[in-house]
Amino acid sequence: MRRRSFLAGLASCGVTAFAQPVHSTERLKHVAVMISLPLDTPIVQARLQEIRQRLAERGWVEGQNLRLGTRFSGSSEAELSRAAAELVRENPDIIIVSSSAETAAVLALTRTTPVLFGTASDPVGSGFVRSLERPEGNATGFSNNDPVMADKWLELLTEIAPETRRIGVVFNPRTTPAAGETYLARLRAGAAHVRLSLGPVAVMDAVGIEGAIADFAGQGSGGGLVFLPDSFTFRYAAQCAKASARHRLPAIYPFDTFTRQGGLMSYTGGRDEASDLIASYSDLILRGANVAELPVQFSRSFELVINEMAAASLGLSVPLSLRIRATRIVS
Repeated sequence: MRRRSFLAGLASCGVTAFAQPVHSTERLKHVAVMISLPLDTPIVQARLQEIRQRLAERGWVEGQNLRLGTRFSGSSEAELSRAAAELVRENPDIIIVSSSAETAAVLALTRTTPVLFGTASDPVGSGFVRSLERPEGNATGFSNNDPVMADKWLELLTEIAPETRRIGVVFNPRTTPAAGETYLARLRAGAAHVRLSLGPVAVMDAVGIEGAIADFAGQGSGGGLVFLPDSFTFRYAAQCAKASARHRLPAIYPFDTFTRQGGLMSYTGGRDEASDLIASYSDLILRGANVAELPVQFSRSFELVINEMAAASLGLSVPLSLRIRATRIVS
């Protein structure tokens, strides 16, 4: 899949990355942000502060020419639908969302309000955009989990756990981009190439996480898990990591949230670029740019995080080849 730099993407649209400060007597521009974690979570507070700061650098200052509204999307599908409906009714100038599930919920209600996604995975397969180069709709943004990364997940998992012979792919079909099909197709092809068996491990609710993983573990030795990018498993990261460890299954995750809560390892695109891109695209749209012409951007850097204590508890050693490539090793 072709990746382009942020500046190159902007140049192709005929716009510049940094415009002049805005001095306006018109109504405050309304940028609404919907986030899948409680607003008082430290990581959420840090991300919001980044967006505020980078918008201010571009001339958009809260209380002067900008109103930045924030909303928690809730912990269930019903709450997400309700939050999305309330947000759309406010008729903001831009809606910023943090995940694929939120993007889908908002786009189900509006195809006119510009929508910027911060971590949407597989935006084409999910139907959010027509193409990465020219979205041709009302949504664009940033993605840090390209489906081609599936090959890397298999490679890394079998490198740290070489006895792995069968792979369980854990996801919630309701909340995973494209119901998981894009990632599953890539994983099946990769698994067949290295002679691994592979099958889905669907989890539909929090209560079912333990049972689904236990069932897979009970099917024989040599099991390992790949967790797909999924707002559901992200929300229950600690529960997923604990269940994997309890059934002694090496697992690779799409976000370092899992490794910080006891998971074995994670590999994902870096998110450092996301806040800057979201602020830049917000600035351009507020100044009149067409969201349909702003290309989707992917991570240009990647993070491998390994939990050494989790590896030891599984009887695994972290090979030097992984230590050298790791962004962080936690314990």
